[in-house]
Amino acid sequence: MTIPYALPGPLIERLRKVRSAGAITGAGISAESGIRTYRGKGGLYDDPEEGERTIEAVSGSTLLSDPDRTWRVLSHMVMQAGAARPNSGHYALAAMEKKLERFVLLTQNVDGLHQLAGSKNVIDIHGNIFNTSCMSCGERGGLERGALERIERAPRCGRCSGVIRPDVVLFEEMLPMEKVARIHREFAQNPPDVVLAIGTTALFPYITEPVLIAGHAGRLTVEINPEPTMLSDHVDFQLRGPAGAYLPLIEQEISDGIKR
Repeated sequence: MTIPYALPGPLIERLRKVRSAGAITGAGISAESGIRTYRGKGGLYDDPEEGERTIEAVSGSTLLSDPDRTWRVLSHMVMQAGAARPNSGHYALAAMEKKLERFVLLTQNVDGLHQLAGSKNVIDIHGNIFNTSCMSCGERGGLERGALERIERAPRCGRCSGVIRPDVVLFEEMLPMEKVARIHREFAQNPPDVVLAIGTTALFPYITEPVLIAGHAGRLTVEINPEPTMLSDHVDFQLRGPAGAYLPLIEQEISDGIKR
């Protein structure tokens, strides 16, 4: 039996006044496309030992000391992401961007599904697993989506034979400062009319702060997540359910408001 999802009336009224939006997405939206999450129900951390092994394998220090091990774990993520396709939540955000005066999307995900769905102004704070660079000469390249075999050894640069790395932020590594600066410009200097927190456990300051800043500035804040998070008590509306169900409804109400 399909559960009918609906937006509360007061939220609909406020959405119809929106002319700019910011969205912050975490693993939850990609889970609806079949990519396993780290945290939350059914996530990798449900098995602490497996979680710890994975964290160690995809850390900056392991990439330096044992790049083959890092790539063996990453290759599974790459193939999983390569087989995945955007869902209705991804497409709703892309449609929202086309209709609004201003739109920005901050994502923790490295699977590239937002870009595949058509989103343009994306801050992929953790990078994109399909983009690569050589750790020796800096030569940039990429991995083919959906055409990868299991990798047992770290790929090598065709130019200098150096180890190739994915352009993602591994555990123990710093966030790229130019992307952190973009978050500040897009979310803090002039918060959008609405900020949506979607499928994220919101454990990091760079995820929670844009929502809190928007709320303090009197902007509309909405959380879409099946489970409560650290943000739940600080947003105007909590929508308990999948992004793929709620985001199309939100996009439709914003669109109706623009047509008025």
